[in-house]
Amino acid sequence: MKNAARAVLTLATVASLLAAARGVRAQFAPEPLGRAPWSHMHTVLEKTLLHVDVLTVDICFDAATATRFAAIAARSPLKGAAADSITRAALAGRRAVARVEFQRDVSLAEFLDGVRADLRNAVAAGVMEDSVSRVISSGLPRWYAFAAQRGIRKGDQILYDMEPDAIRTRFFTREGTTPLDNTEHGRGRRNSPMATWLAAGSEFRSGLLASLQREGARGGAAAAARCHVPAGQRPT
Repeated sequence: MKNAARAVLTLATVASLLAAARGVRAQFAPEPLGRAPWSHMHTVLEKTLLHVDVLTVDICFDAATATRFAAIAARSPLKGAAADSITRAALAGRRAVARVEFQRDVSLAEFLDGVRADLRNAVAAGVMEDSVSRVISSGLPRWYAFAAQRGIRKGDQILYDMEPDAIRTRFFTREGTTPLDNTEHGRGRRNSPMATWLAAGSEFRSGLLASLQREGARGGAAAAARCHVPAGQRPT
């Protein structure tokens, strides 16, 4: 009887601990990003010379960062100092997720040249440390070695998950494979995609800020869906 009673007590204790753990996970479950007003940015990069869309960028932010965006936008148009304030608020945010979708085929060399130019601009604008830029630039050929022969094709996508001190980068091919799944740590590395897109002088900045100003009051599931895992893919 004593053994049976002890077994019942043990099972009850385990059940209570599991219930508590589920409660903790529910309490601290990540909030959906991009659902609050002022929490989504979108732009299309078009090369003027070619008159073709090269890629789209969508960024979804947490609600606290969106609240800071709204306060800045309420004071003035998102230009000059106000645009710089949006950039600083984005880089100071807790969580964000971004999705890049390629709208035409590009060679690996073209892609790397574009990324490195964006990194140099972010350093010049004062929103990225040169040491961070150098680490990323030197790592790019290794991370994207899979595209040396294949290139990057229309329909391929990159997903960035940005936590407070880490970034996970995944590349999804249009054929449904994931040849790149890389996580790095450090705030500077975590901020690197947004720093390149939102730095003064970036080709992406005006479009992203215009979309924030234009669609600021919307948010919602439709905006959030633009930032997450591509259709048919499953996070690993």
